[in-house]
Amino acid sequence: MKNEIEIKKEKDTLVVKIPLKQTGKYTYGDEKWFAPNLVGIIAGDEFSLSQMIYLDYKDDYQEGSPIIMFDTKEELEKICRDFNISIWEHSVCKYCNKAIRGSYTFGSKGEKCFNCEHSN
Repeated sequence: MKNEIEIKKEKDTLVVKIPLKQTGKYTYGDEKWFAPNLVGIIAGDEFSLSQMIYLDYKDDYQEGSPIIMFDTKEELEKICRDFNISIWEHSVCKYCNKAIRGSYTFGSKGEKCFNCEHSN
């Protein structure tokens, strides 16, 4: 199994092939691992198929860059269901309605962006 992405042109269309799984070797040892290469992301009103980064040193994952954006949650869910891709849903700031990525705090309404421009 290769980790290589294949990009080619077919007539007037750009075709990108992305492996559903990534392979590699553990940082500490020779055992090979196979991990998901993609993850569906629901972040407020943003819906994307994003890169999945496997952190072998702590046996965890993190979201990478978005690859494909979708107009609706249903479109994303269908693709993820069809290709057996996990979906992660981010919390949304109760003050500005932006997706919370990384550090956040709590206000009287609930979850709040760490540097939210809206007050309690």
